[in-house]
Amino acid sequence: MDKNRIERLRYKMEKRKASICSQRAILYTESFKESEEDSYILRKAKAFKHTLENMSIYIENDSLIFGNQASRNFAAPIFPEFSIQWVIDELDEFEKREGDIFYIDEKTKDDLRSIYPYWKGKTHEDRVNQNLSQEIRLAEKQGVIHRGGISMSGDGHIVPDHEMALQMGFNQLIDIARSHLDQDENDYYKSVILCLEGALNFFKRYGKLLKQEADKEADIKRKEELLKMSQIAFDLLKQPCKSFYEAVEAVYMIHILQMIESNGHSFCFGRFDQYMYPYYIHDIEQGILTKEDALELVTHMFIMLSSNNKVRPYGHTRFSQGYPLYSNLVVGGLKPDGSEGVNDLSYLCIDAMHLCSLAEPNFSARYHSNSPREFLKACSKLIATGCGMPSMFNDEVAIQGLLDLGIDKEDAYDYCPIGCVETGVPGKYGHRATGMTYVNWGKVLEIMLHDGCDPNSGISMMHTSQARNYEELWDQWKQYLKFYSDISVACDKVCDESLEIFDADPFASCLIQDSLSLGKTLKSGGCRYDVISQSNIGPSVVGNSLYTIKKLVFEEEKITMDELLKAMEENYESIDGARILKMIHQLPKFGNDEDEVDHIVKDVFDSYLELLPDYETLRKNKGPKVSCYTMSTSNITSYVPNGFVVGATPDGRKKGTPLNEGCSPTQGTDVNGPTAVINSVSKLPNEKVAAGQLLNMRFTPQSIQENMESFIDFLIVSARKGIYHNQFNVIDTSVLRDAQIHPEQYTNLIVRVAGYCAQFVSLMPQAQEAIIARTENTI
Repeated sequence: MDKNRIERLRYKMEKRKASICSQRAILYTESFKESEEDSYILRKAKAFKHTLENMSIYIENDSLIFGNQASRNFAAPIFPEFSIQWVIDELDEFEKREGDIFYIDEKTKDDLRSIYPYWKGKTHEDRVNQNLSQEIRLAEKQGVIHRGGISMSGDGHIVPDHEMALQMGFNQLIDIARSHLDQDENDYYKSVILCLEGALNFFKRYGKLLKQEADKEADIKRKEELLKMSQIAFDLLKQPCKSFYEAVEAVYMIHILQMIESNGHSFCFGRFDQYMYPYYIHDIEQGILTKEDALELVTHMFIMLSSNNKVRPYGHTRFSQGYPLYSNLVVGGLKPDGSEGVNDLSYLCIDAMHLCSLAEPNFSARYHSNSPREFLKACSKLIATGCGMPSMFNDEVAIQGLLDLGIDKEDAYDYCPIGCVETGVPGKYGHRATGMTYVNWGKVLEIMLHDGCDPNSGISMMHTSQARNYEELWDQWKQYLKFYSDISVACDKVCDESLEIFDADPFASCLIQDSLSLGKTLKSGGCRYDVISQSNIGPSVVGNSLYTIKKLVFEEEKITMDELLKAMEENYESIDGARILKMIHQLPKFGNDEDEVDHIVKDVFDSYLELLPDYETLRKNKGPKVSCYTMSTSNITSYVPNGFVVGATPDGRKKGTPLNEGCSPTQGTDVNGPTAVINSVSKLPNEKVAAGQLLNMRFTPQSIQENMESFIDFLIVSARKGIYHNQFNVIDTSVLRDAQIHPEQYTNLIVRVAGYCAQFVSLMPQAQEAIIARTENTI
């Protein structure tokens, strides 16, 4: 293994600069202009094939893995069929951003301006905007709901059936589609064939390029590598994969193809150590491969993931900072038959992450209270490096959550993380188990406390009289939560109806079980399980706030509601406000193992879970075996901008500051240590939050490094207590502060932002401060 080459490639990704690529947009426009008489799915397929056969391809120097999403490293393509207006509006602003900066040259600007007239008024975003109700618009204006990516980009949030693809190859899938087409003149099958043929032609182009590069190469070793890569490219997925190297390349290329087809994100790798293990062990036993060879290949693949990118509107970037792609890859956990799944490849992937030290892949580990201690130690050593990975998922809780939804037992045992912390079944779930409409529970509470009126916008949408006791206050919370949740579900439907057309994705769909047999894309119901959830932000803030009112206003009668509201309006900065704030700070907060407040936070969760049986997806009774809503607390960096629009809250939180992240305690309010935190979280209905329950904790590096065995015990206890998920920042505040002052010296500093990691220096200052504000725990 050439570690120097790995470091050169890794360093290139660390120092890369984000830019905008217009190539896909130009090629899609060319194709769409020539296919206006066809159905939309056929137009998408033809444009996909046209792009694969004409876009620029290149080979990264040093890399053993080939495949590019755009015309250059870390360039973000533009997807005009989903949205174009914001792109034109921001052309001259990309380089001026406070975070997630994109460089763009004048030719690229001219290219995008040239296609704008064709797409204006014809995009997914245009259709969504035409169909939004007045209630949805007003709730957005209030800052209660945010549509984000579902209204202006593709869906993503998908894990293909890698095992099927590797074992069958694309030609066999083409044959299946043709056999269906003989019986049913369905444009879906025609589109699948076009996409797969385009993909095979894409691979051939790399084969020719790699052969040309080999012919020019003077170094004998590199010439041999390029020739081997060329042969892999020519053979790739024409038939079943025959070697570990070929399978690694195939998995990476499927990822690239999905990202070219749609600008969703969270295109994930699922249980990599499980479906790749047969190729690994075969090649090891036959002497074709050494463990060192396998480690080098996997590390190169991991590093190459950082060559891809996605650009979002600046307004949405605040909700999703750090150029995230959320390409989750998980190791470990139980097998579908309930036996232990940890294998040699699980450890090899952990070693690859040590060598990679980048934000992609979004690396996770499945474990349970009886996982091999050696595996937990390997995970802990990686966590201790401060890279923010792996994120730890508890099998017992996640599996039970899926079983309760009606997922088959073997499938539930085979779950994987998708994107941040959402969970689903690889190769059988449809799009987006989390991340539909974002709902700002902090804002819902603020409006409720002001009798239905948003104190910032003045908009009134519903009214209740002021509560006379805590029971009435709680009833009001449930009324307001239902009112805005109903609106958010209506918003989901508007976006989903449009995505069924604009995110018709025959390539991604045909790699999911039941899509080919049903003849449907995922958005039309072509999957085994259709489970979706929203992103609800601020449950700990709401619970702490309700507890404050319950204690200080209703039970102890130390202040009146009017006095509390006045103190909040003054941001607790007046003399009386400071007096009230002192009382609030003396009250227990969620995350300190105090039953009374912890149970109110649980009640907040339950108040939302009670609503879900009444909500349906658009795919119900249209194909999927299970189709329903569930809950998730995955909210990426949205807890920061959602806090911008919420004034001071009764829990003592100041105006405009972040809400809490996921199910984590509000920043800095957990003061009784890490065991108290998991004791509090264990009281929540974790197994019912079946799309992912996010807990983020921070430890000092010295604490974990010096007490590794105790940290492993902490993980085991967390599993036994029913914690769904835990992820860790292990870094000193002094380092983060120095990185703010000298960002050029810290491009290698990766932090756990939310359900993903990013370069600390790429984040906006507010997100950086939210990370610094997290409690530093010791073990």
